[in-house]
Amino acid sequence: MTFWADEEANLLAPDRDHVIRDSKTPSGTVPISGLRGPIVTDALYRTFRKRGLRVRYVFTIDDYDPMDSASMKLVAGMAEHMGKPLCAIPSPDPAYPDFARFNAERYLETFQTLGIRPEEIHWLRDLYRSGTLDRQIDLVLRNADVIRRIYAEVANVRKDEHWLPIAIVCERCGRIGTTYAFDYDGATVAYECREDQVSWAQGCGYAGRVSPFKGNAKLFWNLQWCAMWDHFGVTYEEGGKDLLTAGGSRDRADEIFREVWKKEPPIGLVHEFLNVGGRKMSTSRPEEWQKLGAAAHELVAIYPPELVRFLMLRTDPKRHIDFDPTGMSLPRLVDEYDRCADAFLVDPAADLARIWELSQVVESPEPPPFRVRFSIVADQLQMPSLDPFEKAAERKGAALGERDAADLERRIGLARIWLERWAPEEAKFSVQQTLPDAVRELRPQQRSFLARAAGAVGSTADPDALQATLYSIAREVGLVDGERVSRDAFAAIYAALLGRTSGPKAAWLVVTLPAAFVRTRFREAAGEAIAP
Repeated sequence: MTFWADEEANLLAPDRDHVIRDSKTPSGTVPISGLRGPIVTDALYRTFRKRGLRVRYVFTIDDYDPMDSASMKLVAGMAEHMGKPLCAIPSPDPAYPDFARFNAERYLETFQTLGIRPEEIHWLRDLYRSGTLDRQIDLVLRNADVIRRIYAEVANVRKDEHWLPIAIVCERCGRIGTTYAFDYDGATVAYECREDQVSWAQGCGYAGRVSPFKGNAKLFWNLQWCAMWDHFGVTYEEGGKDLLTAGGSRDRADEIFREVWKKEPPIGLVHEFLNVGGRKMSTSRPEEWQKLGAAAHELVAIYPPELVRFLMLRTDPKRHIDFDPTGMSLPRLVDEYDRCADAFLVDPAADLARIWELSQVVESPEPPPFRVRFSIVADQLQMPSLDPFEKAAERKGAALGERDAADLERRIGLARIWLERWAPEEAKFSVQQTLPDAVRELRPQQRSFLARAAGAVGSTADPDALQATLYSIAREVGLVDGERVSRDAFAAIYAALLGRTSGPKAAWLVVTLPAAFVRTRFREAAGEAIAP
């Protein structure tokens, strides 16, 4: 089976120039799911170029859209701005000139970190106000009857015979989401700023006539899509499932582009949602995901950029992603990342290797030759008197190289944050300073195991050798489950040292502690000291 990005490259003609486009509406803080589209687009852009295609990557910020977020309406001072262009709303942070810039620039800053590099970034306010889109606006208004018919036929959306597919910026209140436009005479449009035009904003009641050009108006979403395709010469544009469902925005835009612009619309795959805790994230409902620390700019500041890209690319874009920074999701994600890195070292052309390669910030990457499993790093951070760098060198059998050490440093930083913010209780532990009550529940065989294990403590500093010895002792005392050593053996060690029945790899834990302390504790747990 062909890798998904190569399948898309096969659809593009090799003998022409191509433009791949993506966009974002900065209506609020962007959740981590808002990065799936740009990362997928960037992966396609890299693949297209690697295949020798002549391609340009364009990104647009739809900051001329009206504020229509129900959650933002509840924010103090925001209700009066509902329906206004996003770029005309004050910024909550004086470091940014307006609301759109506040959200968009924090979002775009993540691009630099993640290695997403559009060749061009355009703001819709500039394209409208400069008159760049005036030709497209005129074309739309002259074909309003065709567009009304397509709305009805493709999406069963019916507009009255006077409706024009354009939003005028009200000359009195500045709102763009509350106006109804009609009667285009080739130079001006009549409009009304209606109080009940939409449910999320109230118009001022003004009626007038104005030129729809030079930023006085904007095209509705479907038509703006077409205008972007025409202006930039877009040949490829992927998009989210919510916009590309049958009879939805993309279907309408495709048909309008064919009939009004007389051109074929760009091709592009559909990417599925990224869900957090089983729920789709939305910019309009930040309360559902911000408490998890799942804002794009916040998570990118914590996760290594390669891991954020990998999160988006390890799953085929046509399948949804379930993500939750809490629990054991992060250790599993890093394990998968390492598996793909190992595949790259064996065969860079394999699918898993391609995923790892496209997850890197730099192109032509090379994985560190030695990596420490994330769960081991997290465990080591909770063991007293243990240096993860020394243990890594012991495990490698040689000094860590520069890339090995840098990779371990990143993992240590990420593991500290995970343990503090997201790790489940079962992943956290601490050595108990006194004999835990949990040892009272130990069975005779478990106590016998601890008594014999005490004699082995301190015999070697090699955790793998000690682990093998512990397995042998467990078999000798009959702690077996069929042909395998029973979990009860190591549960006894955890009970004696941690006061619980689970924990990190037992031998690793034992060799990090003073041998005399462990021997005494094992003998206490095994002997009369705990008798009632």
